[in-house]
Amino acid sequence: MPIGQLVRDLRGARGWTQVQLADNLALSAGDPSGAPGRDAVKRWETGKVIPGDHWLHYLAKVFEVPFETLKAEATLDRVNRRSFIGLSALVTTHGQLASEMLVSIAGRDSGPLATVQTTHGTDIVIASMADKASVSHLVRWMRDAETPVLRVNAAGILAKLPGQAQAAKVVQVLAHDDEVRHLYATAVTSRVCAVDWTTARRIVTNPAAYGSRAHFLAARFAQESVNPSDAGARWCSSVMLRELSPMIGRS
Repeated sequence: MPIGQLVRDLRGARGWTQVQLADNLALSAGDPSGAPGRDAVKRWETGKVIPGDHWLHYLAKVFEVPFETLKAEATLDRVNRRSFIGLSALVTTHGQLASEMLVSIAGRDSGPLATVQTTHGTDIVIASMADKASVSHLVRWMRDAETPVLRVNAAGILAKLPGQAQAAKVVQVLAHDDEVRHLYATAVTSRVCAVDWTTARRIVTNPAAYGSRAHFLAARFAQESVNPSDAGARWCSSVMLRELSPMIGRS
């Protein structure tokens, strides 16, 4: 999801103008010159410029969201702009871990995927390199593995396969496996809504408790619900959007 749209949505959720956001950033950075200024904010929001780590740090500070979330969105934004170069960038960041996991998958060793939930970027890299045999192993683990972490990791990789070849199978599992659905939806919520894992889990568990933020959250999920590269994210976002939609406009 574009970092510019996330900045715009976070700004809108606070009722700030672009000038006010620029002023708050300048104050946070202790810059008497007033940098970055409204023009820079406008360029970020329109996607003409992707903010670097310096301003991502202060954006995270004034919006009170994790820096890592904004950093991940900015990285993925660059991926979307130039898919080949972007995938190379993801491989640089996640390649070693992804390669190790891919070897394990090919060898029918589910151990590495059963320990901790993988990141969005790692899933993308693994999905881009998985062969037919590995896909078969992942389908079996997604459906039959004992641990929910292994099942959700398998689903996350399958959901991002080029061409969305396993989309229907992923959706079927999400619809019937409560543990996988909760873990997948929490990961999507954390990434898409720029919140930490604990908050994301609470949003997924009890959306009604976040009625005051329903418009912002629903807008984020609406965008993700048409993500062409992640069947699981589309499905989870659609479910969350359905839960939040009745609360929009009440606060």
